[in-house]
Amino acid sequence: MEWNEQFDVVVVGAGAGGIVAAITAANKGLKTVLIEKGKSWGGSSALSGGGLWIPNNHVSKKAGLQDSEEEALLYMDTIITHDGPAATRERKEAYVKNGHVMVKYLEDLGMKWVAGTHYPDYYPEQPGGKIGRSIEGAIFDARKLGALEQSLRIGEIEPPIPLLSGKVASLPKAFTNAKDFNTVVGMFATGFKHKIKGERAISIGAGLVAGLLKIALEQGVKLRLATPLKDIIFEDEKVVGVEVEHNGEKGFIQTKAVILASGGFERNPELRKKYHNVGTDWTSASPDNTGDILLIAEKYGFDTDLLDDAWWGPATLDQDGSRKFLVYERSMPHCIIVDQEGKRYFNESQSYTDAGHAILERQEATGKAIPSWLIMESRNRNKYIFGSMLPRMTPKDAIDKGFIKKAETIEDLAKLCGIELEGLRETVARFNGFVDQGVDEDFGRGNSAYDNYYGDPNYKNPNLGKIEKPPYYAVKIFPGDLGTKGGIVTNEYGQALKNGEVVEGLYATGNCSASVMGRVYAGPGSTLGPTTVFGYISANHIHANLLEPVAAHVKK
Repeated sequence: MEWNEQFDVVVVGAGAGGIVAAITAANKGLKTVLIEKGKSWGGSSALSGGGLWIPNNHVSKKAGLQDSEEEALLYMDTIITHDGPAATRERKEAYVKNGHVMVKYLEDLGMKWVAGTHYPDYYPEQPGGKIGRSIEGAIFDARKLGALEQSLRIGEIEPPIPLLSGKVASLPKAFTNAKDFNTVVGMFATGFKHKIKGERAISIGAGLVAGLLKIALEQGVKLRLATPLKDIIFEDEKVVGVEVEHNGEKGFIQTKAVILASGGFERNPELRKKYHNVGTDWTSASPDNTGDILLIAEKYGFDTDLLDDAWWGPATLDQDGSRKFLVYERSMPHCIIVDQEGKRYFNESQSYTDAGHAILERQEATGKAIPSWLIMESRNRNKYIFGSMLPRMTPKDAIDKGFIKKAETIEDLAKLCGIELEGLRETVARFNGFVDQGVDEDFGRGNSAYDNYYGDPNYKNPNLGKIEKPPYYAVKIFPGDLGTKGGIVTNEYGQALKNGEVVEGLYATGNCSASVMGRVYAGPGSTLGPTTVFGYISANHIHANLLEPVAAHVKK
């Protein structure tokens, strides 16, 4: 083999997990290159809320959290019932024991963390459940990245002010109470302070990625954009290198270890049809995630798990065709979600992954859940932000283009949406009765601290409000996702497995691997938490076992 370059470690994918893996490897003295298929840094991580679910971390504990490894494992054992190889007890223990160590490690290298003090686990009432395990990166001045600033991935719309995911819950209800109003005013004030300093203040997912990229630069990680992985090269069942492509030309990098940290296959129509029986229209993940790593895994017969699952959640398609992943909108009073028969079939305020599963299961059972409909009445639209729409402001083109249906009666709304009228009438009447009682007898909406987190505290049940005052509004609901969650099976050290045995020199983390979370979403940051922690674990394992780094000489 004619090698173009030699590195100790090749990391594939420039999301948060890949960057953390590269930082750790380089900091341990390993010659490291990070290659990214896309033309921007950050992958789906940069499009996310930027939170990491890390139990027992010192940042949250300093902010008041009482936590322990034992409680975290009890919680994970309780809620994660998947018995596949991705969610073994050993992997859960590795995650919990290494997560808080990684947080301190990155902080010592310059990462600044903020605690999500009031953000609950998604099943906080379960044994070991807590409020406040999530952390995120502090607001970051993108100018500190120098030339890399221009190639940082941002969402379809960059937020007008820097946000913190632990405070986002105040935004939709900012006009309903003084506490949330003051929180949002403080967010605008913070943004103004950064602006008058001439800073480009970024936060949430993009801010997290930017902060990590700065550390990667400082640790000497070699960074390569527009360099997709084409293949992994083996000799005697051991990784010896990778084939990449850049500017249409092939290249071969010799290495002793590869950490796969790319995204999943959410943008690959054939794979989505094969494993999920849905298309690619509703995903919110990076457009570069077309399943390259899964195709390589299938080629070599690596073990896989959870390929039929994703980080699901209710989503809409805006009037301009953009995807909106609904987190807080469905939790507010005076709204319900119904299928085409007009029937509620899940707790609208529950975790988005559970809600997404509910849509898919209903569709499988009845064929009438895609699309479903989010029904809102006047008080919902008058009080709360919906997506980018302020209270009382429903853009005319949103109605003209059919994104939002509007009617003066439930009967007319049902007709506009093609919803069975009698079913909708019965559902609204039954739901309104629950509002009077303050208890949702059908699905328990509002019974959990997680439900209430995005609700309106002015209500007896923060998530319940009647559907009775016109005008009425409706928006189509689809099973969107933040990415697929199935892929290569790895052990507690992040090593890829084939027939249950270690593939020497190959590691995987993030959405190209099978998630330690099984089929649930433990809490805010349950995608970024595992991808960063297992990236960190993998790099440390490589360092501990790679006794003779490859030579720095590059063959011309």
